[in-house]
Amino acid sequence: MLASKPTVLPRMTVTDAAVIHLREEIVAGRLPSGELLPEAKVGVLLGVSRAPVREALVLLEREGLIKFDRRGTAQVCTFTHEDLREIVLMRGALEPVAARLVCERRSDRVEREFQDNLRALRRSKSLSDVTRLDVEFHRLVMRHAGHRRLLAAWEALASQFLFVLMRCHGAIEGQRGQTQDRTYHAHTELFNAIKSGDGARAEALARQHVNGWLVEFEQLEVFPAMKEAAL
Repeated sequence: MLASKPTVLPRMTVTDAAVIHLREEIVAGRLPSGELLPEAKVGVLLGVSRAPVREALVLLEREGLIKFDRRGTAQVCTFTHEDLREIVLMRGALEPVAARLVCERRSDRVEREFQDNLRALRRSKSLSDVTRLDVEFHRLVMRHAGHRRLLAAWEALASQFLFVLMRCHGAIEGQRGQTQDRTYHAHTELFNAIKSGDGARAEALARQHVNGWLVEFEQLEVFPAMKEAAL
């Protein structure tokens, strides 16, 4: 739910700060699905005028985290099982190609970025950190593929990737160690393929990783079927 006290935003453009704050609230579940976000109320709570709030809400609509109803009021999106499948299928279309391309552009600097991510993942003490580092690893794959349009397509869905992953990981909070180990192993295996320049193996591992992700999270039944969500 919306906080009852004003929030101090970090130094940056007001719109960017509002986007970051609202995105984090939605992804963390503090702004639940279906929550209404009236511009005036959000503006008061963030201590900003309605104009940057409106701009921030439009940007979050593009990220797929909110929608506007017929009255023009923003509302946090409700994700369904069908949304989960669509998001995973998009990952399956984008990430294997990027994994193969990274193998052609690997460098010492690129390898260090992957290694830093893996070390941070290994040291993580919370499931939320594991989740964010999981998404960041895949962002590294996409960023270093050297394909602008591929990256743009992925980034357009990145907030939804994080949202879905947070919800699914949250459903297995008591299995943090197992989730962390499994994620670390899968990412290390993919990194080793990238490091060795084996494009075919990197592509296959990326596809296997995404497919396994879908099978595991469908079984959790975190998201309702579309008909149930409409009730």
